[in-house]
Amino acid sequence: MHIPAPARLGSLLLGSTLLLATSRADWRSDSDTAIEQHRKGDFTLQLADSAGRPVPGARVEFALARHDFLFGTAIAYKPFADQTAKGESYRRFILENFSALVCENEMKGYYTDPEQGKNNYAPADALLAFAEQNNLRMRGHCLFWEKAEHTQAWVKALNDADLARTIDDRLRAAAGRYAGRLVAWDVNNEQLDGSAYLDRIGRAGIARMHQQAAALDPKAVPFVNEYGILGNPEKTERYLALIKELQALGAPVGGIGVQSHDLDRLVPDAISDRDSDQRPEWLLQSPLTPEQFVATLDRLHDATGLPIHLTEASAKMPDPTKRADALEILFRVGFGHPAVGAVMLWGFQEGAHWMGPDAALLGADGVPTEAGRRVSHLLREVWTTRGSAAADTAGRLGFRGFYGIYRLKITLPDGRIVEQDVNLDKANAAGAHTVHL
Repeated sequence: MHIPAPARLGSLLLGSTLLLATSRADWRSDSDTAIEQHRKGDFTLQLADSAGRPVPGARVEFALARHDFLFGTAIAYKPFADQTAKGESYRRFILENFSALVCENEMKGYYTDPEQGKNNYAPADALLAFAEQNNLRMRGHCLFWEKAEHTQAWVKALNDADLARTIDDRLRAAAGRYAGRLVAWDVNNEQLDGSAYLDRIGRAGIARMHQQAAALDPKAVPFVNEYGILGNPEKTERYLALIKELQALGAPVGGIGVQSHDLDRLVPDAISDRDSDQRPEWLLQSPLTPEQFVATLDRLHDATGLPIHLTEASAKMPDPTKRADALEILFRVGFGHPAVGAVMLWGFQEGAHWMGPDAALLGADGVPTEAGRRVSHLLREVWTTRGSAAADTAGRLGFRGFYGIYRLKITLPDGRIVEQDVNLDKANAAGAHTVHL
């Protein structure tokens, strides 16, 4: 999958080099400009009756119900299935704020196939059904994982022939099972930091994983996915070399996944464990400026032309205001960069967040933290579209808004009310969109 190279956020001010020398007020202003340019469209609605005749004089109230952009979170089965008030607040926060989901663990091999010959897809099935029932799109994560500690012991013990059969079985069982229902698959997670499969089947075998995944589910874009990339030129270049190597071997790499569970780096004075031996290697210690963030995204897209998903994001910070500051930068930079199609948090509720309460957006009592309030304000108040307009004598009306699914309430001249949802994404924005009443 290839998308045309758009005008980049960094280039709005003559390139990322100049951005590095500007103030934070400049990056924020540039982000707002890019959001207005790339995330919104001018829509025309044509109201028509069942015979296709224009319906003039109707009054239309419109409100954005779901963003086309993937604003999302990891979802876990246990808190999702909780029937107490805590579970209700978990589900409600998802429905009120997000347009996309990804299973935190429930689609991973070690979860679906913990023992040879035994599998369990029921939790993933339930989470995907919930997503579909609520117009939420879902990313698939992940078909394979290169880190040995996250690969089942029984898989590592297989001989070469049985391993090859098991890889094929896993692809059919997961990619085949959910074919046509996911927007993307992280095919082989963290290839730069593990070699559980690479040591056995080589890079050509990894490329074949991508080929088979794409063949089994052509609608799910095959992604690579790595951590430690943002603000890290050395690893960014290794990532690009990996992508090019896979492509040279015939792998249909369709998108670039960028993880960052170390977003405390966006507020440098909040990195309490920067010099601690307790900070694991997947949490970088160097501060990360918004400008460096943008420059990394520019580099990845410039070199490949591929779309980027910010696949896994967390900000663990005891100070709730600083946590909110970091996540606001994440969302503004991600939504403002034209090559980015998703910003996915890796959890949000206290008690259900893998990094603990200092990373939560929602308290255990169901009350949003400052971070939760800040993110909700962006998604529900700043980056939303609502209003009303009257159809002209030709039954047409227009408005400018964010791409996504809109809920329409149409009051006809005779007082009857019709309610309808329409999809006004970028692909459907050109020309008039006919609304049949």
